[in-house]
Amino acid sequence: MNIFIISQSLDSKGKGDDRLFKLGREMASRGHAVTTLTSNKAVDMDLGRKKIGLFQKNGLTVIAFNVPYEREMSGIKKALANFRFARMAGKQGKNLPKPDLIIVKSPPLTAAVPAMKLSEYYRAPLVAEFRELWPDALIEQGNLKNGLVIKALQRLEQKIYEKANRIIALDEKVAGAIKKRLIERAKVSVIEDTEDEELLIESYNRVLKGLGLEKGSGIRK
Repeated sequence: MNIFIISQSLDSKGKGDDRLFKLGREMASRGHAVTTLTSNKAVDMDLGRKKIGLFQKNGLTVIAFNVPYEREMSGIKKALANFRFARMAGKQGKNLPKPDLIIVKSPPLTAAVPAMKLSEYYRAPLVAEFRELWPDALIEQGNLKNGLVIKALQRLEQKIYEKANRIIALDEKVAGAIKKRLIERAKVSVIEDTEDEELLIESYNRVLKGLGLEKGSGIRK
C-alpha cells in the first residue's frame, strides 16, 4: 500500500516519537510506502527560506513544510500558520503518487482539510485521529471566544466526522463526545497512549483491517 500520514505536529525527534510516526515506521518495515506530511518545526528542520524539506527516516519519506509556529505567537498568527500548513499539504499531496490510505491527526482541526480533499481527489479511505476536540479545547482554555470562528470550526468538525471512514479517539472521553455528534457511532475506535509499542501497533492494525482494503493490507500481514 501507499499511505499518507498528515500531521502538522508529527514528532520524529527520537525517544519521544509521535505514535503516528511509530505506526508509519512499522508499516514501512512491512513493505508499505509511507509518506508523512508535517511541519519543519515538528521534525526540528531548519529550512531557512526554503518552503519544503525532504528526508528519509526509518523507511519513511518525510515532507516538511516551512511553517513557523511558537507557543508565544498570537492566536491570529497561529491560525495563519495552521491554514498555511493545510494549503501546502493539500497542494503537495496532489503531486505525489496516489495513496491507498490517508491518516490525519487533529489538532489542529485544519490539518484534516487537505486530508479530506485528498481523500476525495484520490478516492482513498480516510482515518482521522483526534487527540483532543476542537473547538471545545480552545474554548475551555479561553483561547477562542469569537462566535463566528467557533461556528465555522464546529461545522468543519462535523464534516470531518461524516467524511472519515474511521475515527480514532485518544480516550473514552473524546470518543464519547464524538459519538454524541455522530450517527455512525460504530466507526469510532479508542486507541489510548501506551508505552507498549506492540499493543499500540496491534490496535491500529485492527482498525485499519476493518477498512476493507486489499487482502492482507493491515500493518502486519
